[in-house]
Amino acid sequence: MTDDLYDNAITHQANFEIDASFDPEEKIVIPKLKWNKVITISETMPKNDWFKRNWKYIMGIVITFGLMGYLIWRSKPIAIWETLVESNYLLILSSFGGTIILFLIKTLRWKAILKTQGINIPFFQVLDLVFIGAFGSSITPAKVGDILRAVYLTKREKNAKMGTAVFSVVFDRILDFVGIFIIIGISAPFILLRFDNIDWKIPLGLAVGFVIFVVLTIAVFSERITKPILRFVVKFISKVFRNQEAKDKISLNSNEIIDDFFTGQKNCKIKNYLLLGFLSVLFWLILGLQGFLLLKGFRVENVNPLVIISVLCIAAIVATGIPTSIAGIGIRDFVIVTLLHLILGISDAHAISLSMIQTFLNVMIPGLIGGILILRSRSSKDDLKPKQIAFS
Repeated sequence: MTDDLYDNAITHQANFEIDASFDPEEKIVIPKLKWNKVITISETMPKNDWFKRNWKYIMGIVITFGLMGYLIWRSKPIAIWETLVESNYLLILSSFGGTIILFLIKTLRWKAILKTQGINIPFFQVLDLVFIGAFGSSITPAKVGDILRAVYLTKREKNAKMGTAVFSVVFDRILDFVGIFIIIGISAPFILLRFDNIDWKIPLGLAVGFVIFVVLTIAVFSERITKPILRFVVKFISKVFRNQEAKDKISLNSNEIIDDFFTGQKNCKIKNYLLLGFLSVLFWLILGLQGFLLLKGFRVENVNPLVIISVLCIAAIVATGIPTSIAGIGIRDFVIVTLLHLILGISDAHAISLSMIQTFLNVMIPGLIGGILILRSRSSKDDLKPKQIAFS
């Protein structure tokens, strides 16, 4: 973890004000200097109260390792080992190509969003920032640490406002959900046809969920509805980090961020939405095909690509909706193992092997690359000092 995020040093902020008063006897203006010391949250907490400062991260680590340990135990370590030993290694290695394509799509999509906001930077610089966001995602619940790419964008591009940068990242994440719901909405009827006697509540639930998604998509364009949601999201992101200085580096006045969000929306045209929607759907299709390739590598016969894609999409929604584990690890794996067994009858050993390899390829490796880029960036003179910012 970098010092940028987790430096526990006590920080102070001093505000100086000049108050000019008139003395009638001396007939002169006497300036008075006022010093207002703002004590940060970190200073109000005892230095030795380590658990209170870190309980959220401890809980996340416990949940992550607890769930993964349970799933590995349930799947039987020997069965997992046999799955990996008997695999087609050519197919397993080729699945890494899926990770490369996924990050190329993420980079193209974010670059397209930035371009609509008047920020036009080279492709490989955007890719560099996407990896930095991957590092933040890999160490925080619900991957909210992805906001790191907004921070480093403002440090490297003088014309990039923090509000605009945060909008680009939040909007990028919203597009992920758009792609997910489009895929689930199209594939759900075909998946349901696989079952002879299905409970009517399941298709009804899917239909209601899709209607809710459409309503929420329309609501995103309503300032009255979206403003309270955005305010909550922005403050939630700021509270994920422990140190006030770290919070300052990833947050700006919440009102400015929200205003920039709606300004950013207006900058996007219909053709931009069509391109971004296409890239979002393509991203999840590639992720699902990567999972399909891995299962084929494990020599699993009963594999339906459409089901694999849909299951991975559902797992992503659940992991984001329950932001208690690190990077959604454990929760996402539990959903994948449960649904693949329920729908396709795939063994727990095959399902957990799929999930762990995808986590390694798409979360851990990119996160490691992002961490290295952050360390390199800290030692470079090209990066400017982060803006001092605070929430209202």
